[in-house]
Amino acid sequence: MEVRGTVRVKLDVPEEKRDDLHRTINQFNRAANFTIQHGRDDDGDLILSKSVIHDRVYHDLRDETDLPANLCIRAYSKAVEAMKSTVADWKSGNSRPLPHFDEPSAVYDKRTLTIKDQSATLSTVNGRVGVDFVLGKYQQSYLDDEDYEKRMGTLHYREHEDAFYLHIVIQKKVEQRDGNRVMGVDLNLKNVAVTSTGEFFDGGELLWGQNHYFRVRRSIQDKGTRSAKQVLARLSGRENRFVLDRLHTISRRLVEEARSHDCSYIAVENLTHIRDQMWIEDNQTRRQMHRWAFRELQEMVAYKAAEHGIRVEEIPPAFTSQTCSYCGHQSSTNRDDETGWFECNECGREYDGDYNAAKNIGKKLLTLPEGKRPSGLGNGHLTLKSGTVNGTGEYVPDDSSESTDQESHAQTHG
Repeated sequence: MEVRGTVRVKLDVPEEKRDDLHRTINQFNRAANFTIQHGRDDDGDLILSKSVIHDRVYHDLRDETDLPANLCIRAYSKAVEAMKSTVADWKSGNSRPLPHFDEPSAVYDKRTLTIKDQSATLSTVNGRVGVDFVLGKYQQSYLDDEDYEKRMGTLHYREHEDAFYLHIVIQKKVEQRDGNRVMGVDLNLKNVAVTSTGEFFDGGELLWGQNHYFRVRRSIQDKGTRSAKQVLARLSGRENRFVLDRLHTISRRLVEEARSHDCSYIAVENLTHIRDQMWIEDNQTRRQMHRWAFRELQEMVAYKAAEHGIRVEEIPPAFTSQTCSYCGHQSSTNRDDETGWFECNECGREYDGDYNAAKNIGKKLLTLPEGKRPSGLGNGHLTLKSGTVNGTGEYVPDDSSESTDQESHAQTHG
């Protein structure tokens, strides 16, 4: 299997070359937007073929911009991928406008980006620009790993920091772990993550930190001075580092939990609409949810798990929090929205709601129709606190702890 991830590296750019990078990013976005504007065929349909779009816009891009040839190709390729996504949404009945690119970023490949040990050179509108990396131990560990191939990268400019970053895409091949054990994981607000094995990862520190930064940011914004804006820029970077550090720790521990139970799969919910699903009236919780990086955490888990040959599989989220993992009864009144406690209206079993959901998520992966679930999970088992259960409800306790897992056994089967 293939491990793919992104390493975000801050760049030390010579002062006299910063304008070259700014102009390159601006013209890259201009080229991508030009492609969107001229990306229809004679019937008015969006052109989704890169070879066709090449014939349509490439020479115009070379004339209209100072971008080197390969950056023109990357610009129209980015536009085509965005148009494909838009058309897919239209076909699904989702209304959305045509893409428009204004985020300060530009996409690079091996022909336009050369990465060395702790530096890189990038193609620009004014020749090649050399930059040095500002590395922490985390980034250094990935860039030093010779098994990783550095395939491409995206140049970003963060205005609030007045800094350039390079997001380097890395990948390598690893052996997929044998076996058919699954660990279910539920992501939520109070408990950042809860596993079907009964591990709880509390979100209190993270929420405290986000609320703290929100209060500080609001007090500074009220001043409105130039120096206040500079402080806000530094504060934003500090908050991002705070959140990412906690998410890295949680994702690492989740993968360690899966490994300790010899799991080959981690089941999680598809989070496409998670913010809409979790929307509630309380203003403070709404702010926390809006800023909550569920997708970031899930991506971290995915590539950390892949390094150990563990696959992360997404399942449809419908009713995992409303269904009893013991008897299968589903009702919107099974779970108390205020406390999060789950009490089944049918069988009377009670559990923490997030733990119940984690078990349902894992079981849902096991019981997906053939062709939709991984091929190796025909006879898969969900890992619990001390034991496993298969898709038909047959429980098998761990050899060493049959007597200690009566609660888990009962909660799954009765």
